Amino acid sequence: MAGERRDETRGEPQVLVPYPGPDGSGDVQDIFVYLRPETNGVLVESTLLKVIEKCRKDRSSIKLIYLANIPGDFILRNHIVERHYAQKFYFAVHGKRAFTGSMRERVEAYFGVVWDETTVIGGFEALNILHKTPEELHSTWVSASDHLVTDGQSIKRIDGILVVNYDMPALLAKNSRSTDIAVMLFRCTDYDLFEEVVDLMHEALVEKGVLGRNVPASRAFHYSKGPFEQLLDAVDYLYASGPEPVPLESLSFVQYAATRGFTLGDLLGVVRNPIGLFDDDGGEFREDNIFIYTADDSYAESIDKLEHLRAQLWTRRY
Repeated sequence: MAGERRDETRGEPQVLVPYPGPDGSGDVQDIFVYLRPETNGVLVESTLLKVIEKCRKDRSSIKLIYLANIPGDFILRNHIVERHYAQKFYFAVHGKRAFTGSMRERVEAYFGVVWDETTVIGGFEALNILHKTPEELHSTWVSASDHLVTDGQSIKRIDGILVVNYDMPALLAKNSRSTDIAVMLFRCTDYDLFEEVVDLMHEALVEKGVLGRNVPASRAFHYSKGPFEQLLDAVDYLYASGPEPVPLESLSFVQYAATRGFTLGDLLGVVRNPIGLFDDDGGEFREDNIFIYTADDSYAESIDKLEHLRAQLWTRRY
């Protein structure tokens, strides 16, 4: 991992609060928060930190344990965005060809279409077909009945065409050499607690005029939705000094997983290819995305589900 991130020629991550090490007990969650490029800045960062500071006074069970600034130049040179959203980019590029049989069935049932008779394209091809800019495509409003998320891939029906991961072109376009990203890591007891904090962050940003009241918090910042997403965020945004990453073996989730017999390699294999087939105790199978399937889970609950993984969709090489 260190080799993937190293580049010593220009701007490097600035670590303001160093990562203190893991808590592998399984009793905590280490949740990343990082600002979207379009909202990153002193106002948003300070607003969120004020919310956290108030929560720390009211609730001792949440702590800021890492704070860093990642330069836009560093992100571009090391292709962090492309790597971080690798599978979503894969579907945005390959469109219809990437879908599994289960995904095709869900699309047919949800949109009321026949798969072989339906135009399904990736977000990048849609720019030319629909004559839209990346931001226009991302912002195109559709009703709930014209929007489906399946196996972690977002599909909008626009002008009769199903567009897969329509947000990926805009995500690339919004990252530039002049756009730095603030990254924070919080240690708390559970997701129920942290989601209360997310609601307070959203309210504070609305009061500051950064977000409209009906605009979701996800437009301003990302936070890890579950243990596997914590690992994904750590791969690209957790640094010890300059371009040197914190060893992934020292993550709380990785430490806990080791007590259950899973190696870092096992976990990364799932993070890199998150669509899998899981069984349950009754012999039924479900296809799902590990990030969606384990959202809001404790470490124990996530590993319980991982133990039932029986197959994976491999979409790219490392």
